[in-house]
Amino acid sequence: MRKAGGLQRWELWAVVAILLMAAALRLVALRDVPPGLRYDELLNYRMAQRVLAGEFPIYFHESWGHEPLFHYTQAASIALTKACDWSLRLPAALFGLSGVLTTWLVARRLFGPRVAALAAAGLAVSFWSVFYSRDGLRGIAIVPFSCLMVYFIWRGLERSSPLDFVLGGVCLGGMFYTYMAARVFPLLPAAFALYLFLFHRPDFKRAWWGLLMAIVLGGLLAAPLLAVVYGQPGTEQRVAQLAGAWTALQAGDPLPVLDLAVHALGMFVWRGQEDWLYNVYGRPVFEPLAAVCFVAGVALCIWRWRRARCLLLFLWLGVSTVPAMIAEPPSSISHAVAAQSPAYIMLGLGLDALWRAVQKRWRRIGPLLVAVVVGSHGALSGYAYFVTWASAPEVRELHQGGVAAVARELDAHEPPGPVVIGAPYVNYWHPWNAVGFDLALRRDDLSVRWFDPAGGWVWPAGAGPVTAYFPIDPLGPQAFDSELQAVFFADAELITADRDDFMAFRVESPAAFEDRLNALASLPMAWPADKAHLPSPALPLFFDGRFALLGAELQVDSVRPGDQLRLLTYWEVVAADPTPVVAFVHLTSGGTDIWGQVDWLSVWADGLQPGDRFVQVHPVPVKPETPPGTYHAMLGLYTPPDWQQRLLIATGSEGTSDRVLLGEIVVE
Repeated sequence: MRKAGGLQRWELWAVVAILLMAAALRLVALRDVPPGLRYDELLNYRMAQRVLAGEFPIYFHESWGHEPLFHYTQAASIALTKACDWSLRLPAALFGLSGVLTTWLVARRLFGPRVAALAAAGLAVSFWSVFYSRDGLRGIAIVPFSCLMVYFIWRGLERSSPLDFVLGGVCLGGMFYTYMAARVFPLLPAAFALYLFLFHRPDFKRAWWGLLMAIVLGGLLAAPLLAVVYGQPGTEQRVAQLAGAWTALQAGDPLPVLDLAVHALGMFVWRGQEDWLYNVYGRPVFEPLAAVCFVAGVALCIWRWRRARCLLLFLWLGVSTVPAMIAEPPSSISHAVAAQSPAYIMLGLGLDALWRAVQKRWRRIGPLLVAVVVGSHGALSGYAYFVTWASAPEVRELHQGGVAAVARELDAHEPPGPVVIGAPYVNYWHPWNAVGFDLALRRDDLSVRWFDPAGGWVWPAGAGPVTAYFPIDPLGPQAFDSELQAVFFADAELITADRDDFMAFRVESPAAFEDRLNALASLPMAWPADKAHLPSPALPLFFDGRFALLGAELQVDSVRPGDQLRLLTYWEVVAADPTPVVAFVHLTSGGTDIWGQVDWLSVWADGLQPGDRFVQVHPVPVKPETPPGTYHAMLGLYTPPDWQQRLLIATGSEGTSDRVLLGEIVVE
């Protein structure tokens, strides 16, 4: 067995330089690239919030199932700093940096100082590693654990040390708490043990018990997590969503798995993942120069398969790539994220071979050629990530670039009055635009009103003109309700020009809205039958002291079954309360039957101030089987997720109601 010697001075300086370079690529402008927080990062933020609130789940059921370790580190990052886009991404950057360090550590143990330095340098500048180190996602956490597992298993084999095998088992068990791809990793020590049994019998006799102990200990540590995942049917939905090829294989059709395997192997040198969310569309891990050296490293491992360390590295790369071979989408660099380290050690082996081959004739040319390969790989990776990928329209859309741009604008400039922002994801079920904005905004003295202009609009109270921002989606224009848009733009003046990330308008006085509100006709109102004893309702109606219903209008008085009923309601905020609220409208004949229903509110409660007014559009679908007759629109408000927590309507001293009947609609 080959044993690593003591650390030389040049190695120390090389490692320090590599880590500084890696840290710069992972930390500089961390809140600006990617251009905003994507929805998966915001789901992770919710999980971290649960930890900060005192919950300590061993498995998170959100977002189709998540292992917990990364979210605990995010919670610690937020607790030590503050909740912001930078603190959400910091754990990924630190895991990515530790992945570079542990890659150097295990490569040095296996192949010596030069291969280790070359592998770490390549990984430090890799698009693959930089990408996952700058997104607040959990996959990158598996990399240092996999390196340490291989490191301790190999060192245990060298030294016949029980402690090393124990540490290898601990790292194997810890991997299960990082990312679901870890579940294939018990195959690595098992396959390596089989290899030793077949070809290195003396080593097998010295170490079989240690490899078995590592597997058993890893399984024991992972058991609590696996008990939750596999003990409760339907817990892990993500695996079921991605397991089409594996299901086909179990049914006797190997072609989908073979197709995925070809794509997974080709993603290193030929064609990468075709998805802007995770990659420059179709970009392989290695460009041509680095690809040649990577293939050379793979070929060397195959050629030297009798050397245990070469076969261990080859098995490591293969096992790490297995998740991308059995789960869609094709060429998934996310599923194969644990392959980062063995792939770059392969690159280091190829570069070392190039160095040695050239050095036999031209002593100084070898280091120069290697520097050219690593430097070009870093330059092309950096350009691909910080320029091509970061500026792509698909990336700006997926990472809410327009929302982040509005936050930067408000950090830089003081608006003269209230601020409203119109964006599509600001409701209870999909609040991501508002949450992402709050994390991107540095200042904490600004109260922003949020609404989705496709179904609602806010006119804030307060002195001074209103400034309204609308983030621009580069791939799909934002939807606007044409009627509410016309009311707003009758008074609005565009104050931005030549910007491709947001539009801004200034409204000095909402004259058109005031005229519309004053012109509302009185709509007949009544209580449901079980509340008929209450005094007749009259506007404004006050809902739990939070909102006042100022008026409503039904824009049709008759519909056909299968058509849609359009109701507009007009509100004023009575008290500031960030508790989420949803409006429900039922088409009913007596207050108990339901022939059409919509539950929605296009206005975000957090940020609304007393005196603010808003309009909500309620498009109520009428069931095709609705019998002809006269119906009412029944309106109420509730606080989700429990729809039974309805806001009570003040009716005087004779009782309360939680809903009111509006108008009359004839179903023809």
